[in-house]
Amino acid sequence: MLLAATELFVARSHHDIEEQEIFSELARNLISATSSEDRRRIASLLAPHTETPDDLLQHLARHNDHLTAYPALRYSARLSVDLLHETAVSGPDTLRQAIANRASLPESIVTSLCENAGSSVVRILLDRSDVLLTQRQKSVLNSRQDIVADLSAEMAHHDALNPDGLMGQFLQLPAKLKSKAIAAAEMTSLVSQAQAPRRSRDIRTIAARLQLCDALVTEALSQNRSRFADLLSQGLGLPLATCDLLLQTDQADGLAVALKALGANKSQLATVLIRMYGEATSLETIRLLLRLHQTISSGASEVLVGQWTLGDRSEITGDPRHAALYEAGKKRQTVGQKELPNLENGLEQKSSGN
Repeated sequence: MLLAATELFVARSHHDIEEQEIFSELARNLISATSSEDRRRIASLLAPHTETPDDLLQHLARHNDHLTAYPALRYSARLSVDLLHETAVSGPDTLRQAIANRASLPESIVTSLCENAGSSVVRILLDRSDVLLTQRQKSVLNSRQDIVADLSAEMAHHDALNPDGLMGQFLQLPAKLKSKAIAAAEMTSLVSQAQAPRRSRDIRTIAARLQLCDALVTEALSQNRSRFADLLSQGLGLPLATCDLLLQTDQADGLAVALKALGANKSQLATVLIRMYGEATSLETIRLLLRLHQTISSGASEVLVGQWTLGDRSEITGDPRHAALYEAGKKRQTVGQKELPNLENGLEQKSSGN
């Protein structure tokens, strides 16, 4: 009965106040006794209708059946900001998506979504040309490691990723955005050096680095990828999962940065690149990687690698193989720590924070 009454109600473009009150009372009394299929159909008819009473829209938007609430949250222009905020905070993401797709979004609701919504909802906000994130909203997103890990490329494209986020997500960024991360690392390194000039390293540190670089070349020549990753992890203080990831062909630029941070020279890098990636990488690509090694400063490379260790690398996302690499690296972590020598505490604990 309610479905038939709703169809009659929405067929007319105008109703007087008395008609609206009668229909609202009828709908609120019968909606719970209506079948799920009919109730959802009723909600989809009433949500965009300009004459639907406000109290009925609020009732539908708060319904515990998400498919009943969705149309009102998505299409009704007259819902209160308090109700939208409440739903943005409490969720679930199905209803947050409805809110994120509304024709108009108050700034406070966008902020609530940035604070509470999952990646799929935040992606909707980033893709909207009419939603310009404020600095506060960008800061909120950058403070959420789950969002940064999932949406680093999208955030960087919309200038929503701060310099630390850019550097920390270097391995997940598309190639065209990695140059921005390197520029951020160069600037950070320059500022750090201006504030506290770098101290020259002692002979033991230099010797340890030279020994490690030679050992890495030896393992590359023997194609011992597992041992190479173990040594790299020990030397840089990186999780094994990240070092395993660096040995993938699409992460060769990350390995070039890592080896620069260790102090490897051009010849050593060339050997490693050819032995590790030679079969799947063109000569021109190897030349570009060698050029990257030459152009990036040691300080910037150390800043980048330092940011990789600050983030929680246990949540490597993207390519499914990365999850398998993490699990494999995790299993080797304990063994690697027992077998490997302490190579100057991993770049002197990132040069005391630099």
